[in-house]
Order: sequence, then structure tokens, then C-alpha cells
Amino acid sequence: MNVETLSKIRLFGFAVAGLVCAGYSLAALASNSPDPFAPWLPAISAVAAAAIIWVSALSAGDSKADAAFDEFYKIEWRKAVGFAYWFAILLYPIFAVLMALGWVSSPTAFASMGTASGAAPLLAFCFITLRS
Repeated sequence: MNVETLSKIRLFGFAVAGLVCAGYSLAALASNSPDPFAPWLPAISAVAAAAIIWVSALSAGDSKADAAFDEFYKIEWRKAVGFAYWFAILLYPIFAVLMALGWVSSPTAFASMGTASGAAPLLAFCFITLRS
């Protein structure tokens, strides 16, 4: 396995886990239910992605894993986490208005905000990586 393949596996794992979390968040909002489908699915997808990335890095060897997770990866990850922080902060006033209007229940808001906050850095990283 080379560095490029390891980077693609990481990107794919982040994308799948991020899309599952974002899908759960949107489904919770659309159905106004805190559990629109199996509530363990976002966590399982994230753990599975982490396991696949870890096993891939382990099988690639230290030098290739170090090259795939280099300074450029860290810069992109910092940008993604920075965006995700402000995205999560912005969710509070948005959901406060939605709950005040009675459009979203408190448990639904909690589930939707939590999974959206989890999806944000993963999908932002994918977007940043694909743009560079």
C-alpha cells in the first residue's frame, strides 16, 4: 500500500462516517424524532472508519503512514476542526429559534445538533482535501 492509497482510504472513511452522521441529523429534523433510524449507526460508522484507517496505516508501515499523516494533513485537519467549531456554535441560536417556535422538540434538537457537530469536521476535511 502506498501513501496515496492510504490518503484515499482516510478520505473515504471520513466521508462515509460524515455522511452517515449528517444523514442522521437531517433525518431527525425531517421526522422531528430524535431516533429516525438506528441511533447506534453514526457511532458504528465512525468506529468502523477509524478501525479501517488504523488497520490500513498499520499495514502500510510507519514511513508510509507518517507520510500520509504529514504536516499538510495536520493543517487541513486544523482548518476542518476550526470550521466545525464555529458551525457547532452557530447551531445553538438556530435551534433555539426552531425550538422557541415549536418546530423542533428538545430531544430532536439534541440528536440533530450532536450528529451535525460530529459530521462537520469529517465532511469539512473531505471538502478541504478535495479542493487542494
